Amino acid sequence: MICGLKGIVCKLEPTRIELDVNDVIYELAVSLQTSSKLKLDDKIHIITTQIIREDAHLLFGFLDSVEKLTFERLLKINGVGPKVALAILSTYKAESFGEIVRNKDLQSLQKVPGVGSKSAGKILLDLAGFFSEILDSTQSTQDKQSQSNIHKDAILALESLGYKTNDIKKILPQIKSTQTSEIIKEALKLL
Repeated sequence: MICGLKGIVCKLEPTRIELDVNDVIYELAVSLQTSSKLKLDDKIHIITTQIIREDAHLLFGFLDSVEKLTFERLLKINGVGPKVALAILSTYKAESFGEIVRNKDLQSLQKVPGVGSKSAGKILLDLAGFFSEILDSTQSTQDKQSQSNIHKDAILALESLGYKTNDIKKILPQIKSTQTSEIIKEALKLL
């Protein structure tokens, strides 16, 4: 299973790119949202979903994980294939589509080519609650990364003041502050 590729964009169309990965060129279907962020000769890392069928091996590329998760979740809905899923993600950013689902906005979803009132209703019903989980988990991951960076900054600052890394790491769990300057103040009291 191909889950991601690093390479150079050698052909760029609105819903398709070709990516040169060490002289092997992969064709990927992408949303308009993804292709609008790319330029020819860009060196990129793209996450992928691979679909293997009897008559075709298909690769779909995404620059962000929320879009990929949305695409994969859409494919689980009976009657929604890759074309419709990409059409949805080409019409709306994943976050905007999440708002449409949360608000049960049938009319906005029907603006997507290939989505009628019956399929729009089914999509809204099947995706109820999905985006809350996805956006919450994405936010939680970003918060953890942000907190990790704050701790790294505090450690570097304390090391520059002459404290040993091991001593600093021992006291960090005792510190309750979440701002770099406050962490440093608390750490100085404990060191």
